[in-house]
Amino acid sequence: MIALLVWIVALFAAVSAAYLLKVIDSIVHSQLYLFGLRFSPEWANPYWTVSKISLALLGLIAAVASINIIYLVWNRLKGPRMAKVAQKTREEAKEEATQPRAAVPSLFQCTSCGRSISHPLRMLDFHSQRPKMINICPFCNATVVPVSYVYSREEIPPSEEEEKEEEEIKKRIKKSFGA
Repeated sequence: MIALLVWIVALFAAVSAAYLLKVIDSIVHSQLYLFGLRFSPEWANPYWTVSKISLALLGLIAAVASINIIYLVWNRLKGPRMAKVAQKTREEAKEEATQPRAAVPSLFQCTSCGRSISHPLRMLDFHSQRPKMINICPFCNATVVPVSYVYSREEIPPSEEEEKEEEEIKKRIKKSFGA
């Protein structure tokens, strides 16, 4: 709205300045001759040059201001339609976010909440004898593994020792988070 007002003021100023230049031109060419002004190309040529350049620049300013006013009004009139589309897109995105999708290409898939994660939280797990880096789902605080690792784990079942270690880690993490 402010941009529209600025361009309207610029257009008004350009048109007013052009009108005032024409008034000065009429004073020089009609009234000053009554007071004894004599025509001479020495003063007339620079006067005409400056006058024509000034009018051309003011015309350029008026044209740019008019184009910008039309553009801003056009966008203002078609803006609500775009807002409805954006609102609809936001609603669709919320619906998609609440529904887990297995077909989404991502690096991590949370087995607890089912969401796809491209950047999980990275933490050090100090509960085992040797600290190791683990990935945590930012939505449910569960431990996540890369999708390719999940697929390979489905093909080869984990050993009992690995399952016990994972369960122990999950218990310690939940205990440390107070869940």
